[in-house]
Amino acid sequence: MLLTRAMTRAGTTPIRLPASRSSGHRRGPRTFAVVLAAVLAASGIGIPTAAHARHFGFFPQVPLLDFGPIEDQLEILVRDREILAVDAWTHAITSVDLFRGESVLWTGVRGRVALAITDRRALATVPGLSSWAERAFELRESSPERILLGDRVALLVTDRRVFGFEGVSGSWSEAGLGPREEVLLADAGTNVAVAVTRTRVLGVAAARGGLFQADLGIREEVQSLHAHGSLATVTTRLRLLTFRAPDGIWQSTDLSFR
Repeated sequence: MLLTRAMTRAGTTPIRLPASRSSGHRRGPRTFAVVLAAVLAASGIGIPTAAHARHFGFFPQVPLLDFGPIEDQLEILVRDREILAVDAWTHAITSVDLFRGESVLWTGVRGRVALAITDRRALATVPGLSSWAERAFELRESSPERILLGDRVALLVTDRRVFGFEGVSGSWSEAGLGPREEVLLADAGTNVAVAVTRTRVLGVAAARGGLFQADLGIREEVQSLHAHGSLATVTTRLRLLTFRAPDGIWQSTDLSFR
């Protein structure tokens, strides 16, 4: 009754749920999921596809988060001594002041992530965040040598560190590079970004804060790296390593016996 009244006020044709055949009959999860899908469809609320979503454990067809590609949701404006991020939907503005003598080197937007690089720090924000999240560069640390953007992730590489930005909550994470360790490959998809060195692989995943790593064996040479959508794959002579969002877990498959 409450559902019927609320939908009538909104101007939507009410959906009457079928009555049980007997007073003791209880609808199972599958029936409820079908009815819920019908209600959402009638009210104009779309359900994301299963391929791009996390799901409730007890309703395998009802997603919790849509991880599909999205259009840019922010715009960056650089003024005299400040950087502005304008929300495309709410028109909300998030600003950050520049330090005296600080120069903006690069800006970019993809999906939920707005990223600005200056000669002193990396700045990023997402819709709904009231401020810019930042990571300051160290003295004599290089400017980012690689900058990768996904719809919900970002990855930066300097000569000393790898930075990951998770674009659902809007948080930075980082990992220091060892002596003579350098990033050889890097790639980003919609929801994952990965960096590869001679000794390990590092990944950031949407909706899971942190940089997650898997070690490579001695002389385990990486042959390929691909990131697309929510999945990244790293291939060596011995193994296939996979990394996906939102789990943020590296999994390994032995290829030596195939």
